[in-house]
Amino acid sequence: MSIQYTDFIHPADKAAIEQLQSIPAFSSCVKMFLKVRFEQIQYGINLAEKIRLGPDQLPHIYNHIQKICDCFGIGVPEVYLEQNLELNAYAFGETRPSVTIQSGLVAALDEDELVAVLAHECGHIVCHHNLYRTMADYLASAGSGFLGPLASLATAPVQIALQYWIRRSELSADRAAAVFLRGPDAVVKTMIRLAGGPKAITEKVDVDVYLKQADDYDKLQEATWDKLLQTCAISKSDHPFLAVRAREILKWCQTDQFRRLVQALEENELSPKCPVCGRTLHGHWKFCSSCGAPNPNLNEQKQPTIAI
Repeated sequence: MSIQYTDFIHPADKAAIEQLQSIPAFSSCVKMFLKVRFEQIQYGINLAEKIRLGPDQLPHIYNHIQKICDCFGIGVPEVYLEQNLELNAYAFGETRPSVTIQSGLVAALDEDELVAVLAHECGHIVCHHNLYRTMADYLASAGSGFLGPLASLATAPVQIALQYWIRRSELSADRAAAVFLRGPDAVVKTMIRLAGGPKAITEKVDVDVYLKQADDYDKLQEATWDKLLQTCAISKSDHPFLAVRAREILKWCQTDQFRRLVQALEENELSPKCPVCGRTLHGHWKFCSSCGAPNPNLNEQKQPTIAI
């Protein structure tokens, strides 16, 4: 059993993706455009400029990725480490997805927080966010072409709409991380690290007091002028504000939807596993549906005894 993106996706994210998918041939065209132009370029850059992680290369980071991908039923992306003091990570690609984590982030986070980041980026992959995110980035760069300001003006409404969707997509990825970790704690701690710095500085931050900042932010926007100012402040951002994200994930983890997903994962963990590939075995199947190995847990039917 694996979690599908429809099980946890944020409603605003879902609505935006469905609207984009309703455009004839839009998804297939963007996918081909991404594969032909951007994915090969990025693959070369990744190989030449970063450190590709694997079972034999920094496995203490890489080995988390298989369990995350099994949880969401996706193939394992390539994982890279990039030298950058910023606290950041990002996923890229649709046909050849990759996850890049920056050294500043690795240095600042505990193991469970780093797992939350990896699960967050895999959440982007399972939701196919990279497919549409690339188009948003491409439209945003339209103003640098020959028509410059004219092209930027023409695409401005679409850019604003796409930026709004991108911020909602981050909430979906936060949900993916919380589902995999069975709770919001590591996700919220990651937000605190991103807001204030490494654990050595932020370990004693009071979470309840921090979350109250999101409530105060909402009250600030009750005034029309302040709401307009804050709308402008975030209009070009590709992430919601950190305190708001922390509060949103805590609220969602109190819902029946989240509890059902966690219960399903816990029940799946108790199910018999294939001794060859480790995937869940269906009790009535003679062979593993993933690797074809015989099901050792299948009870052989007893031959009927004949009374004499």
